[in-house]
Amino acid sequence: MITAFASPSTYVQGDRLLQHAARYIAPFGNHGLLIADDIVWELVGGQFYQHLTADGLKIEHIHFNGESSPEEIARIQAIGEAKDAKFVIALGGGKTNDTTKAVGDQLHVPVVIVPTLASNDSPCTRLSVIYSPNGEFLKYQFYDKNPDLVLVDSTVIAGAPVRFLVDGIADALSTNVEAQTVARARATTLLPLQTDQTAAGLALAEKCESLLFKYTGQAVSAAADHVVTPALSHIIEANILLSGVGAESSGLAAAHSFQNGLTALSGDVHKLSHGQKVAFGTLLNLVLEGATDAEFQRYLDFEADLGLPTTLADLYLDEASDEDLMKVAKLTVQSGETIHNMGFPVSARDVFSAIKATDELSRQMQRQF
Repeated sequence: MITAFASPSTYVQGDRLLQHAARYIAPFGNHGLLIADDIVWELVGGQFYQHLTADGLKIEHIHFNGESSPEEIARIQAIGEAKDAKFVIALGGGKTNDTTKAVGDQLHVPVVIVPTLASNDSPCTRLSVIYSPNGEFLKYQFYDKNPDLVLVDSTVIAGAPVRFLVDGIADALSTNVEAQTVARARATTLLPLQTDQTAAGLALAEKCESLLFKYTGQAVSAAADHVVTPALSHIIEANILLSGVGAESSGLAAAHSFQNGLTALSGDVHKLSHGQKVAFGTLLNLVLEGATDAEFQRYLDFEADLGLPTTLADLYLDEASDEDLMKVAKLTVQSGETIHNMGFPVSARDVFSAIKATDELSRQMQRQF
């Protein structure tokens, strides 16, 4: 058995961190690319750029077009080559992070991730989710190393709309559910070379879930008021560091495959975030593995209290035909998907049945109260 554990080289989290971020970035060189979309640039990008340049770094701002597609990666890579960039910085959300990691890998330069949201666990991982230009899931792309530096400004995270923190909580909630599934199945992790879980990776997944159940209420209240508290700091760490490293070093199962499977459909379901889709996927994962009613209820109550999708109606799929749901199921079990870490064969028919059962059980349990 070969086990492996991976993490970013350095993770730094604190209030108003962007004001003195240059001290952490400067060891990589004196000039690089700063990748951000227009919204992020207007909110914090311009100020961040000024802080970096005032501290002696030469920074080229690159507009991110919004999709982590092969075409966008190639476009930014060409700019980096022309500018002889010594490092690349992602400022923004998950797709900005994924694109920047891919560009850094192609340029063979250090990658710095500066998340502006705690909405997902992409900042710390050594993989990108690659989509087509129109948003259809294509593949997971893996790299030889995790980001060199992750800088998390708690003040920036607290300043974002609270719904993004809730999205991250939903994504993080799947971490231990899927990790425990992988552990029972003795399946492999997301790391290359088919490596097995370490105790450290599983412990981080468990700690992630523990923090979520202890501090989510306080953290959401703080984020709603845009203030940083110890509880919010715990949840930021759970969403970004513990979820990212825990998932990568412990493995994924059905919850994330279901999220990918939803790309088989068009329509309002895609108004929902990654975390919102994974929320239903977490419940689906529990149904597929035969969780008890009490265990299902625990996660259902947690998600329902946060207003996360727990039924097909919440996913805007209450009128979806069986044919459409089967399309989702077939894409969920395509070759290479992490649902095959469940420890038993999972067919499209199994997923179709679990989708219907999850919806019905969620609705029944919520009608009891």
